[in-house]
Amino acid sequence: MPKSRRCSRIICLFGQGTLLGVYRWLLLSLLAYLVAHWAYLSTGVTTLPCWDEAARLALETCFPNLVVILLVIDIKRTRSLARQQGLEITVSSWLYG
Repeated sequence: MPKSRRCSRIICLFGQGTLLGVYRWLLLSLLAYLVAHWAYLSTGVTTLPCWDEAARLALETCFPNLVVILLVIDIKRTRSLARQQGLEITVSSWLYG
């Protein structure tokens, strides 16, 4: 039986159709949890974390360039909508690195 018929399409798409794929997913999930938890603990808050805020904080702390790149992509994507509303959005310069 072909591999595509042995597992559902979504599971195979993420590589979880094999034991190695499951191990990779578990490792990446654990890594994402640890990074988000570390970022949350760095704030000094003692209450239970709100995981979406912890993930956002980890992204902003560990990958600030990625946050800015995603913002610029979003601005480019919505520029025509802003023009229709009478707004002009410009990014004056971008120095990477």
